[in-house]
Formats: sequence, C-alpha cells, structure tokens
Amino acid sequence: MRKFGSLQFALLVGFVLVVIVISTLSYFTISNIVGDQSRQQLQATSTVFSLVEDKLIKPMHIAQTLARADVFKPYMDAEPEQIRTFLQDMQSRFDLMFFIASEPLQMQYYSDGDVMALSEEETPWYFRLKERQEDFYAGLGHEQDLRLYMDIIQRDENGELLGFVGIGMPLSGFVETFSHYNQKLGYDFVFVNSDDEIVLTSFADLQPKGYERTRLQSLPWYPDWYKGPSLTGNQTNLVELKDQDVLITEVPLEVLKWRFFIISPLEAQRQAMSRTFLVNLLIMVTVLLAILWLLSTVIRRIQQNVSRKIYTDRLTGLFNRLYIEKTFEQLQSEETPMSLIMADIDHFKQVNDNHGHNVGDQVIARIAHILGECLRKGDYLGRWGGEEFIILLPDTDLQAAEQVAERMRRSVAFQPIFHGDVSLDITMSFGVTQADRYGALVDLIHSADKALYQAKNEGRNKVMTCVQ
Repeated sequence: MRKFGSLQFALLVGFVLVVIVISTLSYFTISNIVGDQSRQQLQATSTVFSLVEDKLIKPMHIAQTLARADVFKPYMDAEPEQIRTFLQDMQSRFDLMFFIASEPLQMQYYSDGDVMALSEEETPWYFRLKERQEDFYAGLGHEQDLRLYMDIIQRDENGELLGFVGIGMPLSGFVETFSHYNQKLGYDFVFVNSDDEIVLTSFADLQPKGYERTRLQSLPWYPDWYKGPSLTGNQTNLVELKDQDVLITEVPLEVLKWRFFIISPLEAQRQAMSRTFLVNLLIMVTVLLAILWLLSTVIRRIQQNVSRKIYTDRLTGLFNRLYIEKTFEQLQSEETPMSLIMADIDHFKQVNDNHGHNVGDQVIARIAHILGECLRKGDYLGRWGGEEFIILLPDTDLQAAEQVAERMRRSVAFQPIFHGDVSLDITMSFGVTQADRYGALVDLIHSADKALYQAKNEGRNKVMTCVQ
C-alpha cells in the first residue's frame, strides 16, 4: 500500500509540475489573445476526450468484457424468443443497445426488438467483416438515424465462426456537441476509422449518409497537411483552408483503431507566434494523452476487478471452474507439463444432514483455507463444485504432485473443525494424475476421478494416483 501511495503521489507531483511549466511558458511567450485561444483549444480537446471516454471507450470495454466471458455464446444458436429476452435484459442492465448476428441462424437480433435476415443486400457489413475475420471493428450502420456499432467476433471451441455480437449507439449526441463547440469556439473535428473513412465530424457536408462515406484523402486540406508517416502516430501542421490558415492536429485512438483531427483556425496577427503556439499545443495534447492513458489504466483495473469476480467462488474465495478451465487451456497452449489433483470431502453429506447446510458451508470454507496453506508458488487451487476441489500443478511430475496431495490430506486430517462446542473430524480423499498424457481437461479429470473413487472405495482419507 505504501508503494502504491508513493506512486500516486509521484504522478500527482509530476502532473502538477507539467501544468506549472506549461502555464509559465504560456505567460512569458504568448500574448493574452493566444493564451485565450490555447485555453479554448484545451476546452475543445477536453470535450472530445470526455465524449470518447464516456460514450465510446467505456461501452466498448463493457461489450468486450462480456464477449470474452462467453456471455453471448449460449445464445448464438438459441431460440429467437430466448435471444430477444436475453438482449432486452442486457439492455436494461447496461443501458446500451445490444445485438447478436448469428451465423448458424443467419439472423440478426437487436435488444430493441428488431430482427432481420443476414443478406448481402440488408446486412453487407456482416459479410465484409466475415471475410476480414477481425476480432473487433467499430463502424457505422446505414439507417436514417445513424448509429455507431462495435462488432466483436464470436468463435466456437474449434475456432469456427459463430457470428458477431456488440452494441450500437446513436450519434445524435456527438453531432449536437460538435455543433455547439464549433459555434462557440470555431473548432472543427473529424474522426476516421481504420479504413480512413470519416465516421464522425462537425462538418455537416461530410456527415455519413446511408452507405456513403467520405475518405480522409479526399478532403481538400489533406495533401498539404500530410507530411508522411510520423514516428509517434500523430502530427500537427499548418495549412490553408477556405482562405484562412488553420492548424490541424491528429490524435490516435488506438483502442478503437481510429484517429481524430482537431481543426483550429488562426487569425493573421497570431501567425508570427505560430511556432510557439505549436509547441504549447503539442505540450497540451501530450499532457491530455497522458491523462487519457491514466484513465485507461484505471479502466483496466476496473476490468481486472470485474474479471476477478467472474473467476472467483463466492463461498471460498478460491478460483472457480471457469478460471481453472481457462488456466488449463493457457498452460496447454504453452505446452507446460502439469499434474492435477481432485479432492473430495469424505462423508460430507452426513455433515449437512447432522448439522445443517450452514455448517456444511463453514466446513467447505475452512477446508479451502487449509488446502490453500499447502500450496506452492505457481499452483492453482479451485472449487470444482459442491465439496469437490481441483488443483493444477504446473511443471510438476506425478511423484511431486502425490507429495502435495499427501501434505494436504495430513493437514485436513490433523486439524479438527470447530462449530460451537462441537469438534468435527474431517478427512479428504485425493486422486492424482499427470497431464502430459492427455489432450483435454475432461480426459485429465476423468483420470483423476478414477483415482479419487479408488481412494473412496479403499476406505477414504487416502491419496491415490492414476498411471497409464
């Protein structure tokens, strides 16, 4: 906690120092007029970042987190009524419009109730993305009331396409905000996607209509502005637009694979200070990008907390089945040799029958704590279900895994569990197997179960191995 607090303090001091330096440079090198324009530029840019953070990045992370957790997969080939009910529930939970475009059903369902068949005429985007096989894509629909869609690919266990899922958001709020700041400050904005198509802009004549998209390279100022690829992925240049000089700054949005451009008009009397203004503008943009990076870090931590809840058993605090399956797949993809232990509490039904389920839950939680104390660094302990536990031991042979299981057995057997004045003598049986003989987790568990049942049949409170 002390290190984390020190880091926060250092970031705060660094940010304050940067602001002081920028303010000092602006005071001594720029006139009041240029200072006012710089503050207006900051206000305009902050507005864009605020919109991007609140209206784009946060919904995108919600959709991606749900998709990666396989929340949508059970509905990719479900009954239409089940899909509609699910999507409506998701919309009410997150206040976002969700959709499922199913390859098996060849249909697209929306949380607002709309349904359409997948066809080249009605849903050309689907076949375009299907051909490209991109994991994530942000683009526009072609409806009269344009929406921004974030599409996330869904595949089955064999990598075969199940379709696309995602969210849709109306663009009216963006357009109204852009219009307001254009009238108030004189700044314009242009957002382009990974195909260099304009998807959002304050220019009314460049607004997307239906399938029509304007490409960035077709804009009149682009040939004069573009000076070649930059090392940082962004650049600022001065060009002439409609008989006046404008400063155009490019800022990348990596999370969406987009870029946006801030178009800033300069009056004639400020041209002599354009170099200084450019330096200050770049400093301002750099600071804002740093803030955005910090915000993205916070969002990532929030995602980690959400993932932690998804992968944690509530009763014991151990990993749950979903996390163990995910970890096994990762270790298997890395070709990591491992062993597996299945453990089961002996005569647990009698505990529930004689003392009640609340005591049974206390026993499970206490057993989880005892087993956790026996783990080595790098081992994975999870609750597989009921009174059954599972342990993955990477880089561990069968003999070493048997020793770990024996240590667990002894710890449980030698530590009575107290409930009030009652002392419960609990024992466990263990089945141990080795993973490098099996290609799938189900095979490994089947082998460990055989050893576990053998331990049960031979009197319980034993460790048995399965060697083939």
